[in-house]
Amino acid sequence: MAQASSVQSSIQIHIVLLLALCGALYFPYLGATPFFDKGEPREALAVQDIVQRGEWLFPLKRATAIPSKPPLFHWSAALTYQVSGTLNEATIRFPSAFYAILGVLLIYVLGRRLFGAAVGLLAAAILATTMIYQNQALSARVDMTLCFFVTASLVLFYALYRGLLGNPLWYFALYGLVGLGTLAKGPLGILLPGLVIAVFLALKRRWDLVLKFAFHPGVVLALILIIGWYGLAISRGGEGFVNRQLLSENVSRFFGGSGHSHPVYYYLGYFFTMALPWGLFLPFLIWDGCKKDWRGGDDRLFLLVWFAVMFVFFSLAAGKRPVYLLPIYPALALLLADWLHRQVAGVGIRSMLFRALAVFAVLTGLMLLLIAFGDLWSHNPGWFFSPIESSLKPKDRANFLVVTRQLADFGWQFDLGSLFSALLWFGMGYCLWKGRLRAAAQQLVILSVVIGFVTHGLIVPEIAETKSYREFMSEVNRRVAPQDKLVIYGPFNSDPVIFYRGQAIEVDDRPIADVAAQLIPGPGGVIMTEQTWQEIHQLNAQMPAPLVRSVGKGPEGDAPLVLVAASIS
Repeated sequence: MAQASSVQSSIQIHIVLLLALCGALYFPYLGATPFFDKGEPREALAVQDIVQRGEWLFPLKRATAIPSKPPLFHWSAALTYQVSGTLNEATIRFPSAFYAILGVLLIYVLGRRLFGAAVGLLAAAILATTMIYQNQALSARVDMTLCFFVTASLVLFYALYRGLLGNPLWYFALYGLVGLGTLAKGPLGILLPGLVIAVFLALKRRWDLVLKFAFHPGVVLALILIIGWYGLAISRGGEGFVNRQLLSENVSRFFGGSGHSHPVYYYLGYFFTMALPWGLFLPFLIWDGCKKDWRGGDDRLFLLVWFAVMFVFFSLAAGKRPVYLLPIYPALALLLADWLHRQVAGVGIRSMLFRALAVFAVLTGLMLLLIAFGDLWSHNPGWFFSPIESSLKPKDRANFLVVTRQLADFGWQFDLGSLFSALLWFGMGYCLWKGRLRAAAQQLVILSVVIGFVTHGLIVPEIAETKSYREFMSEVNRRVAPQDKLVIYGPFNSDPVIFYRGQAIEVDDRPIADVAAQLIPGPGGVIMTEQTWQEIHQLNAQMPAPLVRSVGKGPEGDAPLVLVAASIS
């Protein structure tokens, strides 16, 4: 009885610690930045359609355009609105943070059952602080929703495989999760867990379980969820829906790339960089994994299959984006935590490599000290980064210049963060030098919280302000009443403009010469890019000067907007 009470108390403490970690990593930043890229406003418009028109089954963008993804994420954000009563960046991003936390807790539970409490806790902390996972927890995109349901499906499958769950109703829960996962991002919701399960059972030669899972009555539940919604969507959207969501977003994306075509080796670099700061240890994990026979133990074999099958699948697909790899990191977090927990002080070449990492950590700490003290001395922390500028691509250089110009304005917050990070890097370097990898991992978790504060609390908001149209639209809404006619004209990404307007806006796409001849100064307004206004002004000298100019220049940094007090006849 006492032992059971102790275990229960340990679980509760660990869950509280993980909730506190996730709370510190995610919730302070959900509303810290306005929408400034292409993806978030696109999903936000579908949520806005549910809220404004009550269109739950088949939400649209701009009340007319078929969205590119199924609606599970949008439903989740709309439910958040129902609870909070507010539709803004934080409420639309909240489902991603919520599903991220659930995924962290799932990995803790699975890790605890397979490898013990310490490994489960470390695996969950690794996942929560992995760069790509943290970024997607703060993004109003569907990827974290898909990641959670794929993770939950695979965790539940393996729990059933291992006999950890005895109630037969859990099988129906598995198929329900697969069905819901398909409503998160399409066929990937069933394809990814299905491939992993099939390969794992084939390697174990468990043909009896292949038949059991393939022909279980729960398949009907998954089909009801999948075919039910897709059938309604096809009946509502017709050929346009089939072309958009099924063919373009899935078939064309896999076989033709659909605008994101890259070679088969594209993910090799991203695999490590998106796993930072834990990517530092992944080469050791992979090296040890190649030297050992993973087929001997079901637990590690299953996690390896989970990672390898998805990595190969996404590498073979023609269309590639770094975020597609997100579902492999829960498995990697468990593998890495187990590996770290089993490490002892290395000898020979391994000891030298650990010490090389220690030197890297100390050098990183020294760099942060230089930046902080340089700022205190010259009030210009950007001096250290100046040599980097020439090596960047034009788009990255623009973001880089924004950050370096704003570093001085961050003041004591940036300096304090740099100093604290330096101390943590020094501590991690000491632990690595001594071969105490678990202690180094604990410091890396704390360091990730500090990095998250600097990145998502200071740097990203500054970049966002140079691209977002939120402040511009606030002024537009102040000058143009909801009942007045507002028109969008010209080639630019207008999704954030429509979202921040809070209602549909007419879009005029006629040739510029026709529009220039029919612009009449007066009430209402026309939103266009600065360049378009200059071109129209050359054709129509009566064109009034802009009432409002945007500071934000759009997702690509090349489309500042203006509001002109005019109407198009």
